[in-house]
Amino acid sequence: MILELDIGNTRLKWRRLDAGGVRIDGGFGPHLPGPGEHYPWRDPERGAPERARIVSVAGEDFNAALLRELEAEGTRHVEFARSGVACGRLRSGYREPERMGADRWLAMIAASEVCDGAFAVVDAGSAITLDLVADDGGHLGGWIVPGLRMMRSALLEGTAGIRLPNTESVSLSAPGRDTAEAVGFGTVLMAQDFVARRLQAFREEHPDALLFVTGGDGERIAATTAEPRRHVPELVLDGLARALG
Repeated sequence: MILELDIGNTRLKWRRLDAGGVRIDGGFGPHLPGPGEHYPWRDPERGAPERARIVSVAGEDFNAALLRELEAEGTRHVEFARSGVACGRLRSGYREPERMGADRWLAMIAASEVCDGAFAVVDAGSAITLDLVADDGGHLGGWIVPGLRMMRSALLEGTAGIRLPNTESVSLSAPGRDTAEAVGFGTVLMAQDFVARRLQAFREEHPDALLFVTGGDGERIAATTAEPRRHVPELVLDGLARALG
């Protein structure tokens, strides 16, 4: 059995695969608990996975603690993904490829496996990332902007008197009729406009470019972009198998 983990800044995605690479189960969760506490993928009946493939932005100390925990449970092979110069037809466009976030790199790897032309990847989590890849597989670069929750938190911290409910605002183009709606609608529209305008400019040179969407807020942020569009919630995890084999 193989365990795959995508550990972000605020939450994680996980799934288990059988020896043939077929998905057994998986899910989402809040950020990982401390060592020795409950992990959402633990299953006493199935036992520990033989192998774990991991992409993490949680930091070296956290990753080292996770490695110790997995090995203590009986997982014998644990690998962490790193960004590289090339994988398949994909070639990094970063001046220092190793400094790109591994989650972005894996998402592009997965997209390049199922798309033989130009494409863009939007990953909307704590931050919103947008990466562009040309027809020949060359990564053109990308952008990183605050995610919805980060934008709202920054607004709350920097502006006296604004208080928002914990419920998520829906995405509407109409102006808000109270402060919660004004902030909720406004931040969604900022993110949507950013993605739509950058994608429109990209498609002027690559008219058939396919947009891949992932991340917790991905569908909502990409809702106003033109087709073709493909929503792949486990896109980063899909890249793990290709990158690590």
